Amino acid sequence: MFLVASVVALLFSIFFYCQALTSGLGRKRWAVAGLVFGPLIWPMFCMKKRMKVNQMFGFNCLVFRA
Repeated sequence: MFLVASVVALLFSIFFYCQALTSGLGRKRWAVAGLVFGPLIWPMFCMKKRMKVNQMFGFNCLVFRA
């Protein structure tokens, strides 16, 4: 049981590291958060990513993603 939990935690750590790398957020911070909390930080990650885009381009700017 402990082995399964540790493997799942490691997978979420790698997942959030890669997502933070592609989004331009702090890689180590999100990797540790993924290791500790797992999928529970997904809404917080999406909100942080949205806040960063709004900070860079403003609220009235339209951003197209292909």
